[in-house]
Amino acid sequence: MKKIKVILLICFCLLLTGCQKEESAEAPREITIGFAQAGTESNWRKVQNQSITDELEKQNYQVMYRNSFSDPKQQFQDVMTFIAYQVDLIILSPIQEIGWEPILEEAKEAKIPVIIVDRNIATNRSDLFLTHIGSSFKAQGGRAGLYVTNHFQKMEKEAIDVFEIKGTENTSPTRLRHDGFTETVGRDPRIQITQTITGDFIRLKAKEEFSKAIDAGKLEGIDVLYSHNDEMTLGALDALEEHKLENKFVIVSIDAQKEMIDLLKQRKINCVVECNPFMGELVANTVMRYFAGKTISEDIYVSDTVFSDQNSLSTIPPRNY
Repeated sequence: MKKIKVILLICFCLLLTGCQKEESAEAPREITIGFAQAGTESNWRKVQNQSITDELEKQNYQVMYRNSFSDPKQQFQDVMTFIAYQVDLIILSPIQEIGWEPILEEAKEAKIPVIIVDRNIATNRSDLFLTHIGSSFKAQGGRAGLYVTNHFQKMEKEAIDVFEIKGTENTSPTRLRHDGFTETVGRDPRIQITQTITGDFIRLKAKEEFSKAIDAGKLEGIDVLYSHNDEMTLGALDALEEHKLENKFVIVSIDAQKEMIDLLKQRKINCVVECNPFMGELVANTVMRYFAGKTISEDIYVSDTVFSDQNSLSTIPPRNY
C-alpha cells in the first residue's frame, strides 16, 4: 500500500512538472525594440520621443533607447549596437538622410526589421526597411508657401523677397520643406527667396546666423521670414529683439509648439504649419502588425494642420509642448 502511494506521488509530481514545462513553453517571449533617437534639441523632439516610448511600453515591448544628441556618427554606432545585441526590431529617427545603406544592410543580414520615423533616408533600396512613419515635409513646405501666396495675392507689389532659415543640411525636412515652399510660391513670379541661412533646427544657432545677417544689412527689402522650424523662428525673433529692431515681416514657421502658437495668438507671427509629434500610436500599431504577419504600407503619414491669422485662433486646442 505504501509503495502504491509513493508511485502515485511520483506520478503526480511528474505530471505537475510536465504542466509547468508546457506553460513555460507557451509563455510569450519578451520582444525587444531598439529605438535610435536623433536628439532632444527641442520640445517637439522630446514629445515625439515620449510618445513613441510610452506607446511601445503600453504594448509590453522592452525598449532599448539611445539618444545620439544630433551626432550622426554616434547614431550609426547606436544602430550597430542594436544589431550586435540582436534586438527584434529597430526604430530609427535618422539625423541625416545619407550613409545608412551599409548599416541597414547589416540589419537585413541579421534579419532585424527597421522602421524609419520622422525624417527619411536617401536610398533606392526599399527592401532595407519596413516603412516610413512621419509627416509629409514637402506638403508642409507647400502649406507655408500657400499662405504666402494667398497673403500677397491682392497686393500690388512688384517683388516679394523671402528670407529662408533652413534646417540641417542633408536632412529630408530641410530639403523637402524648401522644395515644397519654392514649388508653391513659384506660381507667383514676384515671390523669390533672396536670402538664406542655416540654423540646424536649433534656436541659438539660428539667432547667431540671423544676427550676422542683420549686421550685414541683409534684411533690407525682405517681406517674408520663412523658417523650417519653431526653434529657429524663435532664435530669429531673439536676434531682432537684441538688435532692438521692429518685426516688420510676414512670418511663417513650421512645428506648432506652444510658444509659437502663443505668439500667433498675440499676432506677432502670421502662420504656423503643424508638424505633429504624436506618432507613437502609429509606430506601436505598425510594430504589432509586423509581428502579427500583416501587410504594412510603404509610407504611413501623420496628420498635420495649419494655424494662421486667417482662422479663428480661439479654436486652437491647448499645446503641451
